[in-house]
Amino acid sequence: MPDHPLMTLGRRMNRSPGVVLADVLSQSSGAYETTTSLSEKFRGYIREVAELTSDGELFRIAELPDVPVSLESCRRLDPQTRVVIFCRLHVSPAETPRWRRVPPGGIPAIPRSDLDELLRRCRGALIEEHALPDGRNWCHLGPADTPARF
Repeated sequence: MPDHPLMTLGRRMNRSPGVVLADVLSQSSGAYETTTSLSEKFRGYIREVAELTSDGELFRIAELPDVPVSLESCRRLDPQTRVVIFCRLHVSPAETPRWRRVPPGGIPAIPRSDLDELLRRCRGALIEEHALPDGRNWCHLGPADTPARF
């Protein structure tokens, strides 16, 4: 939509956000699915959460350079619609109290990362990564109660 934050940003940068759905469908031979790359930074965040929650599936995802993206929700859209693909990892506040416990080696002097510091506040985390058309990625990290950026 023209008033979407990414469209507003795109106008300021003199470029349209995302990609044209028809182009994605052409690359996937008409299948309503694609892949998106995960930056090493985002994969590091996934590894941290996987380690803290002992989640084997997250460990597996953290090792993937690309992840599948279903475009089934786009079936009814005009093929000329621009779509923006992003990844989101949501850690609920209910999952974070375990990070307040003192680890066996004692309390670390310095938090391991921005994510570790955020999770220790027991508010959960919302981690988003947006794949840009030029191959770069933009990452946002905030508390779980922060509204999703897009």
